[in-house]
Amino acid sequence: MRLENVVERVAPRDPGLWEARPPLKRGRLVSATRARQLRATVRQLGMAVGHDGMPEGCGRSVQHLLGPEAVDAFLELAVEGAFRDPDRAALLGKALSWSSVASLRDCLVILGEEAGVEVVVPRVWRQPAGRVPSERQAAAVYRKVADMAAEAPLNAVLARSVAVVGVILDTGMQTGALLSRRLADVDLEAGTIQAVYHTQNAAHWPQVEAVLPLREGTVVAVRRWLGLRQVLVDALEGSDHGALWVTVQASARPGVDGDRVAYEAGMPLKEGGLRLAHASAMEQLNAVLAGRWDQSARGPWVPLPLTPEGLRRAVDVEALVPALAEVRGRFDEPERAPRWADGPHAGVPSFAMHGRESTYVNYGCRCKACYLEMSAKNAARRAARG
Repeated sequence: MRLENVVERVAPRDPGLWEARPPLKRGRLVSATRARQLRATVRQLGMAVGHDGMPEGCGRSVQHLLGPEAVDAFLELAVEGAFRDPDRAALLGKALSWSSVASLRDCLVILGEEAGVEVVVPRVWRQPAGRVPSERQAAAVYRKVADMAAEAPLNAVLARSVAVVGVILDTGMQTGALLSRRLADVDLEAGTIQAVYHTQNAAHWPQVEAVLPLREGTVVAVRRWLGLRQVLVDALEGSDHGALWVTVQASARPGVDGDRVAYEAGMPLKEGGLRLAHASAMEQLNAVLAGRWDQSARGPWVPLPLTPEGLRRAVDVEALVPALAEVRGRFDEPERAPRWADGPHAGVPSFAMHGRESTYVNYGCRCKACYLEMSAKNAARRAARG
């Protein structure tokens, strides 16, 4: 079985087939991010087949390519940057980050599971999550954002970043949901926004929607951004596309045929653009706020995370949206079928006494009482053996 076909089955490129994709053998649907990672892993494995550092004959079959010797050699070369995307010249030869190595390792295991090959991979170090800003720091950030929105001279990039930070701190929305917001989702007169939340790593679970209030500083920031947004969108041909967050300068993006095409200012903002602008804004806020922070009274300053997701962790989202807490709690632990069966059991005589190990063994009874007794006896035997 070709690994490309494995990925195409669980993560089809055709948008029309995406919603009907089957779950992985481990029981979860592939997210859009994981789909990109799986395709990148297959591409790297294709490059590895012809590499001098790989075992001879590793390309003969999936079993050979995902065998222990080949996987060890592949990961060692990949960590050193041997299989970087040739279209991204700036990254060629650069070592992978810890997170990229961890994702690569996970994808190898998933590919093996789907192809019916047991993949043995080494453990990799995973960087712990960064420290979450305290409530005091989050409040200090918000105060600075509100001041900037009301008084500071802002260009379009900074105005957008200030508005985004305000919305994140008021709603705790994930990056994808934040970028999907449209003008119709914001009511500045009422000071509200239609927020959407997805359960992490579970695209097949229901999303939660809620209308949340925006604080006064956020309303000012969003209103200021909308004035600049209108100028950018008016310069485009055609009608307003309605996206709340738009690009502020033209850029080039890869097209369908591989050529780079222009992406005009005023077009819907993508994740990469948001992350770059957010990181720049957070660096500025860090520089300003850290110098004003009274460590003796408030404790040490924790550098603000440079990603929207990092800042979002400072928000108690479940307190804002009780319905989200209910959904997450409902799916925290998957329901497991009991190992015993209710009702009558074929072949168990009427005179059998339930709740005994002998009934479980001799008559094959699988009622709850017999199963628990059998489990208790097995546990006692293991304990006796030490």
